[in-house]
Amino acid sequence: MNKLLVALFVSVFAWAGSVLADDSSLKPLSKMDTQEAKAARDAAKAQWAKMTPEQQAATKKAAAAKNRDSWTAIEQVSSGIDYDAAKGAKDAAASKAGAAPAKGTLNTPEVEKALKQQKGQ
Repeated sequence: MNKLLVALFVSVFAWAGSVLADDSSLKPLSKMDTQEAKAARDAAKAQWAKMTPEQQAATKKAAAAKNRDSWTAIEQVSSGIDYDAAKGAKDAAASKAGAAPAKGTLNTPEVEKALKQQKGQ
């Protein structure tokens, strides 16, 4: 038992030492260094300051629309933005799937009789 514990501790310390000593695996998310990133941010702030309020509003609106186009259905519903019924109706009409049948209309005796009559049986 003691030999097992010693082997366990040795392996843990060897693994931890190799992980801590190897800093080459840590790479920045971006190829920019800090100074380049600060310079790019300052340039963007300067460009934003040069814009008129109308241009800023148009830029914000375009960015929001671009972001909204990439939303999934769940994100759209949870966003709190009102549902556009006209667009929904147009999408439903374009969809190949029909509307869901009303509850209680599938596999009822009346529906099965009607289907048999339609088939001529």
